[in-house]
Amino acid sequence: MKKKVRVPPMLAAVIQNALIGADGHEFTHLPACPHCGGPLSGYDSKSRKFVTLIENDTGRDVVVRVKRFRCSVCGRVSSAHAPFYPDTRIGSPVVDLCIVLAEEMPLHRVAVVMGQLGIQIDRGSVRNYAMMDIGHIPTTNIFGIRIPDSVMSLSILASRRV
Repeated sequence: MKKKVRVPPMLAAVIQNALIGADGHEFTHLPACPHCGGPLSGYDSKSRKFVTLIENDTGRDVVVRVKRFRCSVCGRVSSAHAPFYPDTRIGSPVVDLCIVLAEEMPLHRVAVVMGQLGIQIDRGSVRNYAMMDIGHIPTTNIFGIRIPDSVMSLSILASRRV
């Protein structure tokens, strides 16, 4: 039996600050139509929930904006490059964290650890994300816990925005 994972408060703070750093960020880059390669013109922007953080026993949504474009050739609407996997409702760094933790522990414990990290997510979502096949996720071992590099990259970007 593996010992219980204890999340150091410093690690939880680093991860929460990294995720908060994405709040309000706008993703606007899409060089050409992904379907036909045609030129694009602006269409609109959509708000997308990146993650829900636990603050003072309540949930706080971190929201990003994703610009959408219409192709001048095929007429299709496409979203700018943004940190979301297809068919997911939360940001890819959070999905990466679910997958990496699920490689180390049972799914019900992943949901508990995510809660200790200040991320609100249910076991069913953890299970769905853990079953995704997205390939190798680079990680860094911090305080004995593997953390995806995508989360650590957000942390670095968040520290630069301050």
